[in-house]
Parts: sequence; structure tokens; C-alpha cells
Amino acid sequence: MIADQTLVSNWHVQEDTLVQAEFSYGERTILKGSPLERFEFGATMRLDEHKEGVVATLGILAQYSEQYKIFVHLLKQQEHWVLAVESTDIDPVINRVVALPENFDLAAWHTLRLIQEQEQIHIHLDGTHVLSINEPARTAQPGLIITNAAASFSHIWQIETNA
Repeated sequence: MIADQTLVSNWHVQEDTLVQAEFSYGERTILKGSPLERFEFGATMRLDEHKEGVVATLGILAQYSEQYKIFVHLLKQQEHWVLAVESTDIDPVINRVVALPENFDLAAWHTLRLIQEQEQIHIHLDGTHVLSINEPARTAQPGLIITNAAASFSHIWQIETNA
């Protein structure tokens, strides 16, 4: 799973699930595997704890460098959960939001998958294709991201793909 990473003290692996032992404020990123140009990366995740009135996010990312990143995360906007895809320091800026069903429950297990191809990035949620973004492939290291929350992750995978 994430054996190649040094975990901070409030994370542990329990029955092949990466568990955040306690709520923490701020952004936490855990990178996995080797940087690849074309890949599939995914994780099954659930939100274990968040504070009312604080924006909590949970998801995956592709980190191209310390500054250049694409985030695919689940977050609550007003009263509903959304899937947001956002970039930092990438031109043109990527900023897409997909509304999720009213009964979406992030305390249940959900699987996010990012597929980076030669000219596009495809996003899947729970086995359903949700969004495609035109973005040329660049070498990236995938990872997990949590902001202002506690979460659990299982079935984390990274596969190099050929086009």
C-alpha cells in the first residue's frame, strides 16, 4: 500500500486501510509510488470526522512539482457534496465542480480514480466516468489529500499505462 512513505504520528495502517487517528486542521498530502507520465491512480476513501463550519476536503491529486498540482476532491458546498477538480499554478487554470446527489454520504466508502492519458485526464467516482479534462500528459506523482478532516483510505493503487 503506502509502505514507501513515512507516515506522520496520527496515521496508521489497520487491516490494509490507511487510517487517520484524529482530526487535524490544515492540508495533509501523502504521495504514493513513482512519478509517471501516463497512469491510473485511485483510492477508496471515507470521511471519518470533520468540524461544522470548516471546509473539509478529501481526495486524490497529481503532483507535477512542488507548485504544480491537480486536486480531485470531495467537499461540501453549502448543504451538498460536490466533486471539485482544481489546479494550482497550471496555465490555463483548471476549475471544475460537479454536483453530487443530495443523498451522497461521504461517511460511506467511495472510490475516486484519475487516469492521465496523453492529452486528457479522466475522473471516475464509484465506477462512473464523471469528467474529462484536456491536459497534456506530464510526469506526475499521485497522492492522497485531506484538508481539515480525519479520513480512511483503502485499495490504493497506481498503474502505469501506455497509450
